[in-house]
Amino acid sequence: MILPLTAAQAQAQTGLQRAKAALPPEAAQTLEETVAAARSRGLPTEPLVDKALEGAAKKVPPAMILNAIRQKLDLLTRADAALRPYGPPAPADVTATADVLQRGVSDDVVKRVRAGSSKDEPIGIALHTLADLIDRDVPVDVALDVLNSWRERGARADELRELPAEVERLVRGGASPSAAGRSVAASMKARGKPSGPPGQNRDRAGPKKKNVPVSPGTQPPGQAKKNN
Repeated sequence: MILPLTAAQAQAQTGLQRAKAALPPEAAQTLEETVAAARSRGLPTEPLVDKALEGAAKKVPPAMILNAIRQKLDLLTRADAALRPYGPPAPADVTATADVLQRGVSDDVVKRVRAGSSKDEPIGIALHTLADLIDRDVPVDVALDVLNSWRERGARADELRELPAEVERLVRGGASPSAAGRSVAASMKARGKPSGPPGQNRDRAGPKKKNVPVSPGTQPPGQAKKNN
């Protein structure tokens, strides 16, 4: 029985057809075989098709396009291998991890981040945040400590995105990248877990009091005379 394609598979198939049409017949056949091999191994195929379409749009020679696709397949394979020991990874997480590997983060560091993650943690965003910290010259162990402190605080994605910017702010103020990373980690540990949705606890003084109308005769003595 032939199962119907999902929306994502149909979209990828359409992209593959467009990519093949933009390549010479031999290169198009190699592309199709590479995509089929990735699919048979449970890897996402959209990044491969996107790489082919990007190369074709830029008029890159077919041989260079195929080489870039092979490199992308290698990154996807490494990403899947690093994530899979902790459970079947989502295609989006494999794609994000492949991008992080391409940015220079090692397979071992990816495994360390994944091993310490919770079930619902946005692992792709966490890995890119780690790469952003490393790009700002934060040592790997310090960057991992920043992530661990973020997890202790509740692992909220909205806070995760702010960490590299906070490190950069401290570095501009004169701190070394290592000291800035340690300071951000310590600050998150000191604040503890938030008790409500994002932004709810930003006013540490508590909610502002509202002026509530008071019925006649209920005001404190002397107050009524002032108001009359």
